[in-house]
Formats: sequence, structure tokens, C-alpha cells
Amino acid sequence: MVEQGRARENAFLDAIDRIREAARPVMMWPGPLRRKAATVLLQSVLDAEIACVMRYTMISVSEAGLRHDNIGAEFQEQANDERRHMGLAAARIEELGGRPDYSSLAVFQAVMPSELGRDFGHQIRENLEAEQSVIAHYRDLIRFFAGRDAETTRLLEDIVRDEEDHTSDIEDLLASYRG
Repeated sequence: MVEQGRARENAFLDAIDRIREAARPVMMWPGPLRRKAATVLLQSVLDAEIACVMRYTMISVSEAGLRHDNIGAEFQEQANDERRHMGLAAARIEELGGRPDYSSLAVFQAVMPSELGRDFGHQIRENLEAEQSVIAHYRDLIRFFAGRDAETTRLLEDIVRDEEDHTSDIEDLLASYRG
């Protein structure tokens, strides 16, 4: 992970961290869980997952993703997993009486096309950093929901297992990528 407060050149990680920061005050709420707080926190999950779907799909069909079949296929597979996570988060928001928002500005800032023109190895490292930040956020959410909402806790634990697999796969891609 990158040090807090240090300038970064990873717009994807910055967007994920903005999503995390926006959720933090809600997690400070003491006492019983309110549905509104739960839906706000689950929206942060939906935002992160949308950002990942968009980013990974763009990478899978980029020049490098198409040139390196294994990399393009891996990122498309991860985009599909993230799309499934989106559906789970949106469904849980609706179950709690909320309305999923698919148009968050942070989401679109996470996949700026100019960033995708960089060295492909650099992009893979950026994705790894962002995945690690997403996992940290979801673990914070799991701690928050534990003892308050068992269903959401289980949902997030399942998603974290997939995200940890993504991190491992990205590390493997990074180790094997030769430009």
C-alpha cells in the first residue's frame, strides 16, 4: 500500500480511496444499524465494483489486453466477477429499502482513459494497489456490520474471498508480464 498523504499517480487508487473516505463517517455511527447507514455503506461497495468492472473491461479490450490473450482474458474474467458483485450489492441495497445509484462521479473518475495509455505493467501494478484498497475497505465494512447485519457481513466476506483471488491473479500477471 502507498503511504497516506503522499502524492500518487494512480487515479484508480485515488478514486477507490475517495469512495472509502466517503463511507468512513457512516462507520463511526455508534449503536444499532440504521437502514440508511447500511445502504450508504453498500453504495460504496457498488461504486467500487462498478469502477472495477469498467476499468477491467477497458483493459481486457485495450491494445495490450488483446495482444496478450492471457492478460485480456484474466481481466475480462475479473470484470465478470466484479459485475456479479455489483448485482449482489445492488440487490442488498434494494432489500434494505434503498435505491442503488449507478452514476457516481467517483466511479467514472476511476477509469480515466488517459491513465490507460500508460505502460501496461504500470497499469497492472495500479490495479493491484486498488484491489488491496478495496479489500481493506470491505474488511472495515465487515467489522462494522458484524453483530449488526449477518446477511451483509456474509455477502461482504464472500466478495472479499473473490477479491483476494483477484489480487493473487494480478500478482501472478505482474510477475509474468514482459511487455
